[in-house]
Amino acid sequence: MILYLIRHGRSQANEQRLVTGTPSDSLSVVGRNQAAGLADWLSKQSVQPERFMVSHWSRARETAEIVFPEADWVTDTRLGETDAGSVANLPLTNFLQDQPNFYANLGNRYPGGESHLDLNARTLACLDEQLQKPCRLMAVVAHSGPITCILQHVLQMDMTSFPAFLPMHATVSVVHFSNQSGVWTGRLAGFALGPAENTVEILHGDH
Repeated sequence: MILYLIRHGRSQANEQRLVTGTPSDSLSVVGRNQAAGLADWLSKQSVQPERFMVSHWSRARETAEIVFPEADWVTDTRLGETDAGSVANLPLTNFLQDQPNFYANLGNRYPGGESHLDLNARTLACLDEQLQKPCRLMAVVAHSGPITCILQHVLQMDMTSFPAFLPMHATVSVVHFSNQSGVWTGRLAGFALGPAENTVEILHGDH
């Protein structure tokens, strides 16, 4: 099975540099343009998935509908970004001033929310479920958190490295899964691929 992991386009919360934003966070104008650019790029590569899954967050659903508008998208809340609870819409700099060591322990839960270990557990549960009913090509539109969890799992990296990967907005990372003697293994075939205008933001630290 080939898994296409697509990060949503830039959102309002991303541009405001909030902790995570909330599920109602929508794409910015830039983000919608990024998603359209990725749609065109994937079309030129003749990428035609058979199964489509998306996070319930608005910024992911909006991206999905732009990238593959004719697809029958299945929404799964386990693909959502980390639930940051009552601090989700705080500026990240303010949150870190108040809790400078929060990210030193991945078991720390956001007030009224979840931890990154919680995120990892639900993301991998979703992945394992999909591997039990594999298809040839599958597209997932989600967030940097869930995508990073899957990539670290594939590369057998402990969560102490989280986040080891930060894919740019509206890019696709590709994992090839194979089953040998009943055991699924994955190989990272490509990271943060897409049109140049989407990938260039890494040069400026805007991802």
